[in-house]
Amino acid sequence: MKVLYVEDNDQDADLTRRHLGRLAPHIELMNVADVATASERLKADVLPDLLLCDMNLPDGSGLELLRQVRDQALPMPVVMLTGSGDEATVVAALRGGADDYIVKHGNYLDRLPVLLDLAMGRHRLASARHARPIRVLYAERTHTDVDLLMRHLNRYAPNIRLEAVGSADEVLNRLPPNARAATAPDVLLLDYLLPGMNALELVKVVRQDRGLDLPVIIITGQGDEDSAVQTLKLGATDYLVKHEDMLRRLPVAIESAFFRVELERERGALRESQARFRQMAEGIGDVFFLNDPLRRKLLYVSPAFERIWGLPCEVLYDDWVAWMAPIHPHDQVRMQAAVQAINTDERFEAEYRVVRPDGALRHVLMRSYPVFDEAGLPYRRAGIVQDITERKQQEARIEHLAYHDPLTGLPNRTLLMDRLGLALAHAQRHQGQLAVLFMDLDRFKTINDTLGHLQGDELLKQVSQRLRGVLREDDTVARLGGDEFVVVLPQVEGVADPAHVADKLMAALAATFRIGHQDLYVTCSLGVSMYPRDGTDAETLLKYADTALYKAKDAGRNAYRFFSPEMDARAHQRLRLENDLRGAIARDELRLHYQPKLRVDNGQVSGVEALVRWMHPVEGLIAPDQFIPLAEETGLILDIGEWVLGEACRQLRRWRASGHPDLCMAVNLSPRQLQRPGLDVTVLNALEAGGLPPASLELEITESSVMQEPEQALALLRRLRAIGVRISIDDFGTGYTNFAYLRQLPLQRLKIDRSFIQHLADVDEDGVAPGATQDDVAIVEAIIAMAHKLRLNVLAEGVETEAQHERLSGLGCDEMQGFLHGRPMPADECERWMLDRLKQA
Repeated sequence: MKVLYVEDNDQDADLTRRHLGRLAPHIELMNVADVATASERLKADVLPDLLLCDMNLPDGSGLELLRQVRDQALPMPVVMLTGSGDEATVVAALRGGADDYIVKHGNYLDRLPVLLDLAMGRHRLASARHARPIRVLYAERTHTDVDLLMRHLNRYAPNIRLEAVGSADEVLNRLPPNARAATAPDVLLLDYLLPGMNALELVKVVRQDRGLDLPVIIITGQGDEDSAVQTLKLGATDYLVKHEDMLRRLPVAIESAFFRVELERERGALRESQARFRQMAEGIGDVFFLNDPLRRKLLYVSPAFERIWGLPCEVLYDDWVAWMAPIHPHDQVRMQAAVQAINTDERFEAEYRVVRPDGALRHVLMRSYPVFDEAGLPYRRAGIVQDITERKQQEARIEHLAYHDPLTGLPNRTLLMDRLGLALAHAQRHQGQLAVLFMDLDRFKTINDTLGHLQGDELLKQVSQRLRGVLREDDTVARLGGDEFVVVLPQVEGVADPAHVADKLMAALAATFRIGHQDLYVTCSLGVSMYPRDGTDAETLLKYADTALYKAKDAGRNAYRFFSPEMDARAHQRLRLENDLRGAIARDELRLHYQPKLRVDNGQVSGVEALVRWMHPVEGLIAPDQFIPLAEETGLILDIGEWVLGEACRQLRRWRASGHPDLCMAVNLSPRQLQRPGLDVTVLNALEAGGLPPASLELEITESSVMQEPEQALALLRRLRAIGVRISIDDFGTGYTNFAYLRQLPLQRLKIDRSFIQHLADVDEDGVAPGATQDDVAIVEAIIAMAHKLRLNVLAEGVETEAQHERLSGLGCDEMQGFLHGRPMPADECERWMLDRLKQA
């Protein structure tokens, strides 16, 4: 913007030039010191864009230059400079057509760039509006004056369209209720003396009664200036005195009055818009800002800046880029480069972090865009800053949940596989080794089921903390689920390193865990696989570590084992066995063998025990100790146990119907069956399906299975006993014997474990047991005595010799079972054995 600056004070001129150079470099000042030189510049072919003129000059007044601009209709706005207290001069300047003025006082130089930009903007807008005609309603009682004015305007201001009426009543009849209606004139031009009502009264009606904000110009004769001033007080916009200069000044006065009112309307609308904008900007949580990049100055920022940045808004008004100082150091360089690269006409978007003075971290999203002037040039930049901290935290939580265990915070399988893959790639590049440790807690299920899942979860969290405390920063410990954990050790030198870590992990868990109000002791078992010795991919290493884990458990738990090829072969065999076992019932591969039980006093058969066997189509007959533990572990024991119960009842029905009416059947119950709800209903259904009396069925349980969930087991056994079914303790003496609890169980029989029977015959006449322990005799004798005191029947398992038979008989044992009297046999063979026994009797 080229500005002709007329100022005779060299100090003021220099100060203004330097100030504008700093605040508004787009403004170019051309300074002259007097009216004459300025007048010559206004006659040049190339004119300035704006005239900035001091009111008092050495060779005249700035009003002379204003008059020259308006008389010659030069296309430029005029801004007047004046001293304080010179109101009359200001009024004269505005009446003469000045676009604006500024008083030389205080910080007027700070306001000057904005004022010049606004004046230029209004001028451009006014120039554009000159294409639109200005409609003037002229009230004049003298026809000659009307004719003279019309001819003058047609010649010198054709854009002003005049409509004449002769009285105030006609004026009022022509005015619509709304000044902005399409039929409303743009300007009222009123002669002061009108028939029936003078201009003073008419202005009062227009302003006060009608409430119209139309610009009103009063034309009065010489000597009536005081009356015209009164109309100004009532709301008239301007007045002119009838003399020879009036016709020349009238077009300027009309345009000035019209645009002044238009400007005031626009300012009013702008004020309303600004008020609404401030109300909106201050009511939302986002930061809104508006700045002037050319002047490097902030024009507005909403109060939300203080909430997000933790700084007062004033810091931005003092330094428009102060918002960048608190940006997180890791984002600083990126943001500085991005901001410097912004073109003035481009949109900009960026996310970054802000560190508040209190240390709090906020994530923000900034969007800014250019604001264009009437000429389509960017002159402002506006923007919005959103606080996206909560969104970022939510995204981080979602990402964390996607890769971490929600209970312990450890990496989950997904993140484990990613890290293991990276570790393998690193080991391959550097020809190194790594180890994978697969770990789980020993007997965690018992703890979880006994104390409840909440306590079990707390134990898992404490275990995770201890594991983390043992490992290096580069190591990974992940939770796969339940009580299974995996540790990845990159960059190991050999088997000694993972062995040392395994020892440390086991030692870390050896200390007491405080869970609620209880102290718990927990051990763990670990399996270890090595890269590249055992495998070269993640899945293989995990599988082999899991295989080694089972070997550690088989070794008695609280141990670790390294993987070997033999383990893999056994693991594959075990997997094939599990898959085959799943279809064994459907393929009718399970068989029941029956072992007789005899009374000691008369040698009669008191009953039989049903023992399951698996006739594998390839492996042949598989003994129970090879597949029952697998069935227990996989849960298949539930279906197998139900099949055994049903088949045993069906066979018993056949035997009782074919000559053995008093025969009883014993069936073993697994720990899992005891924990399964509805076992009593299953038993009752099996008895009803076989048409059997409940007393013909005996259910054998182990001490350890009862003690896993004692209260639940006791309630179930009582319900079974209420049905009439007999209950016996199998393998008595090998489990967690609790005699106080034993008294509460609804038992009818104790079965002494075969381990106490094996060496009974080795004891000589003097009570010496050279091949066994004398304690066996004492234990068996004590069990029999205790059982009889509790009114329980006693059965000895594993009787294989006559000497054992005689010894047990002498100790008062009630029944016997073992190879001496009969091995487990298929049903038809067992029936023949019982018939032969009857014949012998």
